Amino acid sequence: MRLIAVAGAATLAWGLGIAPAMAGICEVPFMHDGGAVTLTGSGGIQLGAELSFSNVKKISADACEARVQGNATFGLMGLPAGKSKIDYWMSVKNGKASFERNDAAGRRVPINGKFDLRMLGLFAYGQPITRSGQTFPALKFQINIDKQAVQTQPLVVHTGEKTVGSRQSIQTAAGVESCWPIRYTRVIDPTQASFNGLVMPIPGMTSSVTDWFCPKVNMVMKQESQQQGLSSLLEVSSLR
Repeated sequence: MRLIAVAGAATLAWGLGIAPAMAGICEVPFMHDGGAVTLTGSGGIQLGAELSFSNVKKISADACEARVQGNATFGLMGLPAGKSKIDYWMSVKNGKASFERNDAAGRRVPINGKFDLRMLGLFAYGQPITRSGQTFPALKFQINIDKQAVQTQPLVVHTGEKTVGSRQSIQTAAGVESCWPIRYTRVIDPTQASFNGLVMPIPGMTSSVTDWFCPKVNMVMKQESQQQGLSSLLEVSSLR
């Protein structure tokens, strides 16, 4: 469960929390010194995070770096939630992020976790969203999980073709917003990892997902999903 929690928290932190679909990844509202975002989850898969940003340097829309600190949690189907502390230096180049942490001597050293910030289709759809019925192609991503676990296989995520629905007004942390629903299927392949010499399975998961992209704030403010007949909700509950 601890390893699944780490995977979920990592996917959460870089999958939804930084989610522009039109502007560059480094241009989200909270990507500045003192910026912060809180994510709240409920349902079968309960994700949550409180993240703050400092030492932000922007080079271009898809190139920047920042120190990201906070906590992320991941609970699965009623089991106790795992918790992961986040304190990374994040560097973004061409939409892909790499991470470093401070070692005991205060030096920045690379960590194994690497994430494509377009993960789960939330960060960049390839072009602006302009109409209902617009589609975006299927994608495949790979995650290396950090956290004292030696992964024997990567975590592979597939997203099916995405289709834009009719624009609707929904309640968000930024008030009532006019947002596009973007629907697709997400498949996480089963894999395994070794932890302290014990090989542990990470089960696969298939979800039907709806991202609610809100142009005014330029973010996905809410994600609804269905997994094995259970509903889950992940939404931005505050940002600055």
